[in-house]
Amino acid sequence: MDIFTKLQLPVVEDRLHGPNPAVSLNATYYEGQRVVYGRYSNSTWEALETLIGELEGGTAVSFASGQAAMFASSLLTAGRLVISEDTYVGSRDLADFMVKNHLAQCSYVTEALLHTPTEITGLEEGDVLMLESPSNPLLVTYDIAGIAQACHDHGALLAVDNTVATPILQNPLSLGADIVVHSATKFISGHSDVLAGLVVVADEALAERLFEVRAVVGSVMGPVEAYLCYRGAKTLGVRVKHASDSASELAGSLVTRLGQDAVRYPGFDGLLVGPGRQQSAGGALLSLILDSAERADRFVSELRVFHHATSLGGVESLAERRSKYSGEERLPSGLVRLSVGLESTADLWADIEYALAAVGV
Repeated sequence: MDIFTKLQLPVVEDRLHGPNPAVSLNATYYEGQRVVYGRYSNSTWEALETLIGELEGGTAVSFASGQAAMFASSLLTAGRLVISEDTYVGSRDLADFMVKNHLAQCSYVTEALLHTPTEITGLEEGDVLMLESPSNPLLVTYDIAGIAQACHDHGALLAVDNTVATPILQNPLSLGADIVVHSATKFISGHSDVLAGLVVVADEALAERLFEVRAVVGSVMGPVEAYLCYRGAKTLGVRVKHASDSASELAGSLVTRLGQDAVRYPGFDGLLVGPGRQQSAGGALLSLILDSAERADRFVSELRVFHHATSLGGVESLAERRSKYSGEERLPSGLVRLSVGLESTADLWADIEYALAAVGV
């Protein structure tokens, strides 16, 4: 079944409430009801979890934020956390926090080593390797199947942050990954009005551990947030397709204007990205690299259609110079991340051209 059709089918036939799940605001349940207490489950969470689980091909567990989802995933390790140096800064901050507070042992793996997975050494039974593909904001794509095999050869698990690609473009579990993490704040909810996270696993024992972590730690998603994510997911396919098509066109125009080395876009990876490949299209994020932080800041300030903001995956287009943040000093100082929304591609390109001209590029 086509994914655009699947997204419109109710996850459970509900003759009382129609196509949308009811928002269950219950924290207390009566004796004999199927839920004992509101921290353990909620019917609105369950509707969202069923939908995302079907899209990713596993069991989904919802959390209060993407960071909470990543934290829960990190607790699945029976050994060390092995973090990609190229992954989202929040994941690296989490690893550093866990080390500082004696919650886990962590180490890092380089981008170069991830591109040669047969050479990954040092993984041990029970380790969890965490990576993001495409990475944010350098937008590097990694061979998930090859890295998963390398992990399994050493008895380790692979966790993939699939926030940027979304389940519309990429399904890591089908490629051998064990754990998939989403910041549902981004594309899944899609309207910049929710904090939410999801973890999806194929192994039921891992799913039970995630349910336990959520109940014990209490990092639950609110029912209203779950409903908003469910509603947003209904249009996920059309939003991602439009934004990806637009971003691909903008990336090509930027290469013509600035040169290949000044533009980062997953769609440029012809081995892993494209119809029938690991990721079916390039996605909605691209980055351009100007020659200085000062010029990049001026470029962002001159934009009128793109909004200057921290986040991605919403219906509005956003621009931001990322290296100004703590933990992102490794990035080129002039790198500007663009999250492409639903505006006209022509309007977005006119905005970019105006801002580039305004800073003398």
